[in-house]
Order: sequence, then C-alpha cells, then structure tokens
Amino acid sequence: MHIQDGVLDPTVVIGAGVAAVGAVTYAGWTMRHGRSRLGWALAGAGGVLIAHLLDVPLAAGGALTGHVIGGTLLAIALGPSLALLAMTAALATEALLWGDGGVLALGVNVMVMGVAGVAAGWAVWRRLSARGDGWRVPAAGVAGFASVLASSAMLWGVLALGAPGVASVTLWHHVAWAALEGAVTALAVALALAWQGYRARVAGVDHGFADRGALAEG
Repeated sequence: MHIQDGVLDPTVVIGAGVAAVGAVTYAGWTMRHGRSRLGWALAGAGGVLIAHLLDVPLAAGGALTGHVIGGTLLAIALGPSLALLAMTAALATEALLWGDGGVLALGVNVMVMGVAGVAAGWAVWRRLSARGDGWRVPAAGVAGFASVLASSAMLWGVLALGAPGVASVTLWHHVAWAALEGAVTALAVALALAWQGYRARVAGVDHGFADRGALAEG
C-alpha cells in the first residue's frame, strides 16, 4: 500500500502532504498533555515497523502479499491521536531508512495508512465495543477489517486523481488484506483481555480492559 515517489501527479502529492501535516499537527495538539503514554507510542511504532516487514502471501507463489498495517490496534491501545503520531513516525522511518514508500510521497502514505485507517478503525471500534464487554473482540476484528477497506478506498482515490494510468491491486486482494488485519487485531485484543483478566484474578481486583487507557476516552 506504500506509494513511491514519482508515481503521483505533484499536485496530488502536495495536496495530500498539506492535509497530512494538518492532521498530524492536530493530533499532536490534542496530545499535548499525553506524555505519560509516549513510551507506549514508541513501542507501538516499533511494532508497526516489524509488522510492515512481515509480508504474508495472499496468493499461490507469493505473487500477492499483504502485511498488517496496525493503525486500528494502535488506536484501541493508545487512542486515535497518539495512534496517528505513532503511525506517522513508523511510516517516516520506513521511507527514510528502508525506501519503503517515497519521502516526497510520505504525506500520501500518512493519509492512506494513517489518517484513513486509524479514523475508520477507531470509529467502528467505539461504536461496536460500546454494546458491551462481549463485543470487544469481534468489535476489534470488524474495526481492523474496516480500517483496511478505508485505506484501500483512499488509495484507489489517490491513484485515480494522481496516476489514472496506474492500476491498483485487485479488489479481492484488498478484502483478503482486510481479513488478515481484522484477524490479527481481534487476536491481539483477545490476548490483552485474557492477560488483564489474569492479572485481575491474581490481584483480586477488577481491572477491566475497557476502563484503562485509550478505551476510557470519549
């Protein structure tokens, strides 16, 4: 899903870059009192970097591959603003150090995998998880699935505007990618719930996952 330099029309690159700067600046402004979780954000950004290196074959022979984006899981753990900052840091590191995504196209990649994915995943998570504790794991799975579809829709839109002659990957590839994201996100939340349940039993105190960290945010 990373877009390299030279693929898109410069006007689209500049427009997306301005939008990305605005979104990241706003996220940073909302987190001006959130320094206590910066360590977790750095850990999350590191996790995203690792996840982006682990391509999973989605077709025979490995002709089509996908990797977990991680924006929804970051949003569930940290809240949407800090999740976007962590995702931006990860994408910038990939572009600068590994050449995975163009440096000039960084704003486009932030909008596609950061803004679109985090916003969609967070919105779905908040709506479904509010139904009750039993919805936490399925809500995470649906949110992860929706986040990739939102990122894919923005990717298609950006290519249509800035590189109409460049074909994106096929629809079923996006759906398979989204299913992978949903499964990993649901598994991660299930493990977190199990771990906190274990700690609660050991401590004899009810520390619900829904009442901690980002999940208590409005």
